[in-house]
Amino acid sequence: MKKIFVLLLCIIGTVNLAAGQTLEGIVMELNSSKPIQQVEVRNLTTDATVETNASGGFEIDAELNDLLTFGYPGFRLDTLVVVDFQIKRVYLTPLEDFNILEDVEITDLSDLQLEEEIRVARERGRSVHTVQGGGIAISPSRLFGKEAKDARERYDALLEEQERRLIDSKFNEDKITPITPLKGRDLDLFIVKFRPSYEFAKQSDEEQIRLYIMDSYKKFKNMSQAEKDRIKLTEEVN
Repeated sequence: MKKIFVLLLCIIGTVNLAAGQTLEGIVMELNSSKPIQQVEVRNLTTDATVETNASGGFEIDAELNDLLTFGYPGFRLDTLVVVDFQIKRVYLTPLEDFNILEDVEITDLSDLQLEEEIRVARERGRSVHTVQGGGIAISPSRLFGKEAKDARERYDALLEEQERRLIDSKFNEDKITPITPLKGRDLDLFIVKFRPSYEFAKQSDEEQIRLYIMDSYKKFKNMSQAEKDRIKLTEEVN
């Protein structure tokens, strides 16, 4: 009977360990070991997020084998697989030569720079932040300040550029010409007329994009010359 009781305790302990628990930790800068405040800690399994406090500390609900990410502008995105519930020390590595490239044209940014710029603008434009205990605090100075307003506008512009790049990567001349006879002016008009939305492009795989191009080409063939001319006028206005 005693052996059975011990076995049951082991099973219950294993079940509790596998169930959701609170994982605690502290995030620091690699070179100086200084704590970093407002690092975004995200559980990719549940999509729950928290921010580190003034001491770099965090608490987040997690289960075994959950994957956590740690993101902060100017630092490499770090990841952690939950293998136990001991207090974690996470060290973020600064990106080399990282700076805020506000004087650089958005279209000239590399994909990595664009991603980092989005993080910086998002952080600068925030008007709310989490506080210890799970609540939120509103900062009027950040909400109405010029810096925050400019940051939110830049954030929108950066997101628009990121979305444009994703669409262009899936809907372009190299994707269209192998499956349609379009070229020259007709190709340009086709791209303007049937450019897909960001949401569609984001969720579509290569085969879905191919079918979309073929269906759109059928519609384009049935258009009158006057309708095609109106596409050109729209392109010139934009």
